[in-house]
Amino acid sequence: MKEHTRRLYAAASVLGLVERGSLDDNFHILVHRMTGKYHVSDPTETEAGKVEAELNRMLVSQGLYKPKQREDIPDMMTGKQQAKAWAMAYQLAELDGNKNADINQRLAGVVRKTLGITAPPDNPLKWVRKNDGIRLIEALKKILAHAKKNKK
Repeated sequence: MKEHTRRLYAAASVLGLVERGSLDDNFHILVHRMTGKYHVSDPTETEAGKVEAELNRMLVSQGLYKPKQREDIPDMMTGKQQAKAWAMAYQLAELDGNKNADINQRLAGVVRKTLGITAPPDNPLKWVRKNDGIRLIEALKKILAHAKKNKK
C-alpha cells in the first residue's frame, strides 16, 4: 500500500495539487471525493487505483505525462489483451469483500490455475502467449460473471 501512496503523491505533486503539511489541499479533497477516506494511505488498493487513474488522466490531459504503450511482442499477449485482463482483475477486486488482497497476486493465481504458468507477481502476464491470453480473458469473464452473480 505504501507504493500506491508514493505514486499518488508523486502524480499529485506534478499537478501542483499538494500543499505541504495540509490535509485540505486539492489532492486530499480529490482522494476524499473519490474514496470517502480522509488520508491518502487509507484507501484500498482498488480505490487507490481509481485515484491513480484519475491523476494520470489529469496528467495526460495537461500534457505532463505520456502513458507507456505496451509494446506488442510477437506471439505474446497484445497490449489490448493485457489491458482487458487488468481491467477485469480490478473489477473482481472491487466486487470482492477482501480489501487486503493484492491484485497482482490474484492475477498471477488466475494465470497459474487457468494456464499452468507460474508467473512472477510483479508482472503476471509476462509469459502469457496470445492464444493463452484469449483463454485467460475467457476464464476471467467466467470468474467475473460468477462473482457478480454471488454479489446479488
